[in-house]
Amino acid sequence: MSVAETSCDDASTVKATSQGRRWQASALVFLHLSAATTYVWGVDRNGWANAYYSAAVQAGQHDPQAFLFGSADWGNSITVDKPPLSLWLMGLSAQVFGLSPWSIMLPQAAVTVVSTFLVYSLMARHFPFWLALFAATAFAFAPITVLLARYNNPDPLMVLLMVAGLYAGICATETGRHRYLYLTSILLSLGFLTKQLQAFLVLPAIVITFLLFAGYSLRKRLFVLIGAGSLLSAASLAWPLFMDLTPYSNRPYIGGSSTNSVIELILGYNGIERVLEQGDVPSTALIPEQFRSVDSDAGFFRLFNVNYGQELGWLLLPALASCVVILVKLIRRSYDHRQSITACASLVWMLTTYVVLSFMGDSFHSYYTASLALPMALCLGLGMHATWSRTSPAGRLCVAAVLVASFIFSRAMWQLSSAFPEWLGTAVFLLGLCAAAALSLRAPRPWIAQTARALAIFALLLGPFYCSALTLQGVQGGSNPLSGGITKSFNSLSRFLAGVKESDPAWAAGVAVGFEPPSRLADVLRNTASECTWAAATYPGQTAARYQLTIDRPVIAIGGFAATDPSPTLAQFKDWVKQGDICYLVEQPHQLEVPGNSQELTAIQQWVTATYNSEVIGGVTVYDLTS
Repeated sequence: MSVAETSCDDASTVKATSQGRRWQASALVFLHLSAATTYVWGVDRNGWANAYYSAAVQAGQHDPQAFLFGSADWGNSITVDKPPLSLWLMGLSAQVFGLSPWSIMLPQAAVTVVSTFLVYSLMARHFPFWLALFAATAFAFAPITVLLARYNNPDPLMVLLMVAGLYAGICATETGRHRYLYLTSILLSLGFLTKQLQAFLVLPAIVITFLLFAGYSLRKRLFVLIGAGSLLSAASLAWPLFMDLTPYSNRPYIGGSSTNSVIELILGYNGIERVLEQGDVPSTALIPEQFRSVDSDAGFFRLFNVNYGQELGWLLLPALASCVVILVKLIRRSYDHRQSITACASLVWMLTTYVVLSFMGDSFHSYYTASLALPMALCLGLGMHATWSRTSPAGRLCVAAVLVASFIFSRAMWQLSSAFPEWLGTAVFLLGLCAAAALSLRAPRPWIAQTARALAIFALLLGPFYCSALTLQGVQGGSNPLSGGITKSFNSLSRFLAGVKESDPAWAAGVAVGFEPPSRLADVLRNTASECTWAAATYPGQTAARYQLTIDRPVIAIGGFAATDPSPTLAQFKDWVKQGDICYLVEQPHQLEVPGNSQELTAIQQWVTATYNSEVIGGVTVYDLTS
């Protein structure tokens, strides 16, 4: 049985391929072992990485309720601003191996390796092995993939559930078996429980492909989709409704919301508001002038710019060109039926994600590009399959033109950062031009064309590989990790975040990275009375998380992640203090300067300042609330 003849119900696909072509199996094993090694080697150099999520994992180790709700502390004052599924996975790892940076990052590496295999498997079922291997390699070693496989943001799990959902949707379309479509609904609902609406970026691809290619009447297709959609809605809303229907007194406040509602969080902070929001937030006024954008960067070229190009831009141009080729082949019906299903699903997923990321609001983080890495890799493989089989002069010239344009842009990428050696960028550029020139001509011998293709692939992949290597060497931390090196542009995101890590400006460091407690203060907080539910309260979320991880005692994050949530209220805070539940308040004066802080935070700080005496411990102002 050939790879192209396998079906969704044939579990021996990989086995049959391995028996027939051992070198293919060896290459596949080598790819996955290389990826796994890359993801876990020296991963603990990032420490707690995103301390905000690491502290939530820590909370879940201390209290089952905190585990269930995704609480930021095990006093259960407030949840993190994302659903808890990725925290549950990291928490299970910590339960088995003990709480440490390594145990928290291990699931991230594991799910990314599985995603890599699914990329290969999707392609290898109906296309040549080497194209499937190329697509899997392009995904596995994309800078944004390597970055997040070694980081504790929820994106790697979300990407796995998205591609698994797509795989099941393709199987439903190919076989007409409804169970696969219902499996898609379950997988995407789990993706929703990981990062809410972002997981549904793959949904248009599944729906459109099913409508176009499922083997029965349109009426039945619509009926089946309605059933699967109902299951998706019910499964996705189960946890939000459970949270919202639980009495406020029996659960923590919903972080990121203004009304203590998960539904509001879905539609607002984590959903439509983030997609549509334009213009500056109040804290922009405090950003040094050279880092402020006069206009929004939303548009077709956003993902190519200096702030986001290193994450995924290396291969984005040939991927978009591949989309054009795939569309033409679909219109001309040049694929067989099953190839058409895979091609259509990959194309729609790629274009949907690219358009949403390019035009969404200004609350855009560079790691959002993780949701584009996988469909981009699929389209690259499909585009290569479509173009490199062209033997006509016009076809060869088109392939060469796309490669030349790609290498010109790649040359610009090599010049983004002084961390990229210019001589290597020049060498890659010249090598790519030679490969493009060779492919534009009719090769007198097959091995010449094969060598030119291999050189072109090598030149295309060397840039992202080198950028990923730089990512491995760096130390990442906080809420916005970045791939590659610091760019030469003095008003770029990487320059700004490099300053933030050095506490310039201090308020941004508190929000993005957080401050560690001085050792003297940590000792004081660690030894507070056990009767206190919380050893301290402070702000914003990253700083509270770092305090909690250091002292291994619960710490309230007043105002949640960005100190903007109305939790706790002044009245609630006073009650906790009266009951002896909070030992200290740790003041963060730089955060108090930020416009947009929660009014409750301001009121709490003013009340504490007026009511309790302050003392300075290790250079930090604290208030003993038990005195």
